[in-house]
Amino acid sequence: MKLLQRCVNGVVVTLITAALVGACAETPRTATNFCRVLADRIDEMTQPPTNNADIERLIDHYSRLAEVAPIEVEDDIIVLRDLFVAASRVNVNDPESVQAVADAAYGAEKAAEDAGIYAGATCGVDLSTGFAVQVPDAAPLPLETTSTTATP
Repeated sequence: MKLLQRCVNGVVVTLITAALVGACAETPRTATNFCRVLADRIDEMTQPPTNNADIERLIDHYSRLAEVAPIEVEDDIIVLRDLFVAASRVNVNDPESVQAVADAAYGAEKAAEDAGIYAGATCGVDLSTGFAVQVPDAAPLPLETTSTTATP
């Protein structure tokens, strides 16, 4: 009985250790990591999908981005990924299925715009084309001037 208990304890410790190591190995959700993953995948992400395999790759790319996305852009990336998931499941012979994907695409416009702004401002990349974008510097603050009035 003691041998069985030690084996069970050993398995539990092993499982907990594996879970903790896996949690520690997760890529941090930083802008730097997001931009690195985006740079690695942007060329394939901007190619228009022509078949289901292309759509599956887009789902994979957006899923990976969602894993490393900072919280301010995570939901937007997930909306885009879910749009591609819906597109991969569309039944082109069913008007309701096609309409559902069209509705999802309209619903994803704000997320696409916000994710594009984030990618451009943070990573210097246009999310829709993959081209580098020039991020304008912040407008300079006006110089503080002191006016003196001459006294007669």
